[in-house]
Amino acid sequence: MTEMNKLDAAFSRFEKALGQFEMAMKSNTDETRRLKALEGEAASIQRDQQRLNKELDQVRVKAAELVDTSKQAAGKIDTAMGRIRSVLHSNSGA
Repeated sequence: MTEMNKLDAAFSRFEKALGQFEMAMKSNTDETRRLKALEGEAASIQRDQQRLNKELDQVRVKAAELVDTSKQAAGKIDTAMGRIRSVLHSNSGA
């Protein structure tokens, strides 16, 4: 093999290696871009989760208040019904 053929073969290997390096760099850049996009989505999901947790806590508090109000209303209705029965019973001549 002549010196020129050896030099051409070396340049060919170098160009091939350089092409592979460029492809690897582009792939790395694409992956970095995708990773940053995913990190942004993850941050958005975390903010949504925090907001939803806060809203859920507020709903739980409101539900507990409604349960208490319902119990109070039921107690007042029972008391009123007892008084009405008492009045009806006393007016029936018993």
